[in-house]
Amino acid sequence: MDNRLVGMALGGIGGFNAHDAGVLAAAHECGVRPDIITCTSGAIFWTYQFLTDPDGIEAEVRRQAEAVSESNALLVAMVGDPGVFQPAYIPYWTRWLSPPTRSPFWDLLDRLFPAQIYEPTRPKQFYADVARAFSDTPIPIMFNAYSIESGRELVFCNRPAFDFLHRSPQEVRPHVIPGEDMSTEYCPIDAEGVRASLWLTLYGFSNRYESKRAIDGAYHRQLIMSELSDCDIIYAIKPQASAWHARPPGNYFEVQDFNTEMWFNTSFAAEVAGLWAARRDSTRDPIRIEPITMHKPLGYFNYFVEKFGRYTEGYEQAKQVFQRDLVGTATGPTKEQSGRETQPKSRSRTTPAESPRLHDASAKSARGG
Repeated sequence: MDNRLVGMALGGIGGFNAHDAGVLAAAHECGVRPDIITCTSGAIFWTYQFLTDPDGIEAEVRRQAEAVSESNALLVAMVGDPGVFQPAYIPYWTRWLSPPTRSPFWDLLDRLFPAQIYEPTRPKQFYADVARAFSDTPIPIMFNAYSIESGRELVFCNRPAFDFLHRSPQEVRPHVIPGEDMSTEYCPIDAEGVRASLWLTLYGFSNRYESKRAIDGAYHRQLIMSELSDCDIIYAIKPQASAWHARPPGNYFEVQDFNTEMWFNTSFAAEVAGLWAARRDSTRDPIRIEPITMHKPLGYFNYFVEKFGRYTEGYEQAKQVFQRDLVGTATGPTKEQSGRETQPKSRSRTTPAESPRLHDASAKSARGG
């Protein structure tokens, strides 16, 4: 049993959250037990599945993929995703009957091209169930929302996460990444916090958490990593590739895909830099960051539907990484073997195998038995 602290940071992005599901299914099968899990956006749902029904993750991915198997992305965009969101037709027409709130030019734009395109359809009980599961688990759990009027990130933590971070509920701290008036408030998990953290910009900006207008935190920080400076290994699960590595965009929709992927990757780079800056104990070995990502552009229309192939890709890649770490070597895998990023070393030292914490019963499975 290795005593290294293992973090798992899962980043959500529409249409590719099955990649996160595959990684979590592989972690369960291999017996990897993270010491802390951070998740954003759609990864919140799959973390919930991991905690409540890990054996059912694959079946749930299949169910979601088959629910739209006869539909294309354009149809989903027009009619919505059953049980998740639907077009905001009623709010659209209601807006035309309301009195103007801005100058005539801007008021016309607000009515013709409103910020709200869809409305969420998940029942209130869903958010309550997720909040309860996250609050009850002994594993530290963190996820985020973003208050757009104050510019403050809201990070929701269960009690074990507060203990792990050595922080208190409602504590406000400047982010380790410098920025003007940039701060993070750490909040206890509740159903409204879950709802805010799954509120897409396409739902408009009417949602409030307490008195704050709050949206999905992945728009601000897709992976929550910079607080995990006590970890020795961090599995960074982000669906999009770390670089474009493809021909230049040729049309409007490919440009939107390009912008989205570059935007999210900038957040990841900032988190890695913030994590390195926050590491204070020079006597400890450098943090190992193990990205598990997709390796090609996502495609604009693919953001609307989940596909089972993305689950398989995440599962197979993660299983290979986890099994390698379970077996280990005398010196640990090389950077070329793992593709990992490592914090700059403060001193030269040969380290033992970098194996994550494991369930005692997982050794046989990890060796393919």
